[in-house]
Amino acid sequence: MDLHNYCVLETDDQLTIVNRSTEHRISKKLLHKIPYFGSMLSHDVLESKENRVELDFDEKTFKIILDWIELDFMYIDMDHVINLCTMADYFGMNDDLLKDCFNYFHKKFSFEFLPTIIPQVTSTSKLVNSSVLDAFICRHFLKIVQTTRWSLFPFETIDYICKLDLMIYSEYQVFDAIIKWVDYLADYRKSHLKALLNSVRWCLMKYQHLTKVKENELIKSEGFEPHFCYLDNAVCCCCYRTKQEYFIAIEELEGTELRIKVLDSNFLPLVNQVVQLDASMLMNVLHDEHISDIPFDSGRRLIRLDWKQNKYRLLDYKAYVSHHFEVARCTRKIYVKTEYQGTKNYNSSCQRIYGSSLLEANGKFILFRIVDGPVSCWSDPKTEDINPKLFGYENNFISTILDKNIYIMTKNFDFMTFKMDQEGELKIIPLKKIAEQLSFDDLILTSSQVKNEVFLVDKSTKNIFKFSHFHKVWVLMGLLVNYNSKKTVGQKAPSKFLTFTTAFLSIDAIRPCLKRKLASMN
Repeated sequence: MDLHNYCVLETDDQLTIVNRSTEHRISKKLLHKIPYFGSMLSHDVLESKENRVELDFDEKTFKIILDWIELDFMYIDMDHVINLCTMADYFGMNDDLLKDCFNYFHKKFSFEFLPTIIPQVTSTSKLVNSSVLDAFICRHFLKIVQTTRWSLFPFETIDYICKLDLMIYSEYQVFDAIIKWVDYLADYRKSHLKALLNSVRWCLMKYQHLTKVKENELIKSEGFEPHFCYLDNAVCCCCYRTKQEYFIAIEELEGTELRIKVLDSNFLPLVNQVVQLDASMLMNVLHDEHISDIPFDSGRRLIRLDWKQNKYRLLDYKAYVSHHFEVARCTRKIYVKTEYQGTKNYNSSCQRIYGSSLLEANGKFILFRIVDGPVSCWSDPKTEDINPKLFGYENNFISTILDKNIYIMTKNFDFMTFKMDQEGELKIIPLKKIAEQLSFDDLILTSSQVKNEVFLVDKSTKNIFKFSHFHKVWVLMGLLVNYNSKKTVGQKAPSKFLTFTTAFLSIDAIRPCLKRKLASMN
């Protein structure tokens, strides 16, 4: 055989694959291992008669697949696992590879990998899409910012995150996060400051916070001036990230059905939905954007709601603590220091008072515990600090948290606040008891971080009281009532008021309910 005929045969046995700007010549025999190419070669459906195919995939990941078909093994890591799974699915590769990618990703995932995950994610990517990832970031933004890892992220990651509809109490929290990142390497990062500050929605920042911004030394040195979009558009075009905290009322119906009511910050109703129990609902930390987790019962239980499928799952204290460990693993890890505080002196108001609460505020988990007098508090507790058995005791106090203040009411109706401080012991401040005649077992204590208010709800009468910080007394604020305007025969009436609390809910989460509400009005 002459050299010309040998070269023709060798070329016919190869397929030229142009992936973006890189050209690969691969044996057709090897390519038969990949169903996508096997089908193409078997049925002669090449894109041209020149044994040439053009693709548009991440080159590093595509090279991993080419090495696999030649060497029969591959190495999976977070740098390419999402691209790999998406590509393997497109090529119709072995389901075992997809399972390996899935198990590895969900076992390994934590916020520290965001710089490598974000560039791989699209609206249709496998393992996790952009909607799911964005929902995770928005929900846990304040936790992520609290860690030292935040300061090590690259500019692109910080820029991406700060533009999202984050679940925050104030736009100043976004500004503060940006300054924290820039200050870490100020000489190098000052060049990124103005670009990042464009992510702050200045139109929605409170006046007192704007004043603090203008007093910031870095802002003054850079000569930055906040831009208000309404100056260009006559109206503000910013989305209110700070208005994603809602009041949630949950009522038990007959059987296992629950009625979920969502009210805005002014107690105006937005959603009235009946949901069905689904005890098999997965408790993944990375979940669809239309799923919400709502802790209640003084941080002792949690409900997961699927607003699209109208399903829910209730977690008792054991399951809630277990789920907390998984959330903490993905959002905190080794990058946050646990701080402990306790009362040094015996407190008579807490005598024969027992219980634990796992609360959350300002991006921190707070474990609060009373054991027959002594009071303890852990900020961002470690696994060994949380003893699930202690949650199983009969809790005879209710609690809520507002910034650095934990408010509790005991079974004796003693009302007090425990001031958390970074140094020293917990400061206990007795507050006035509520004057009304109430049953302790019917009471719910909750708070609004956005409104900076503490509320007491009587489940039996559905009266809502607000604590006046100025007068130090409880004031009757309103009444939650049910009216059936349609008077439908046989409509199920609530049999028990389960809880009333506040929670962050993204508009994306409750959008399915809002659409159904609009459809019913037309």
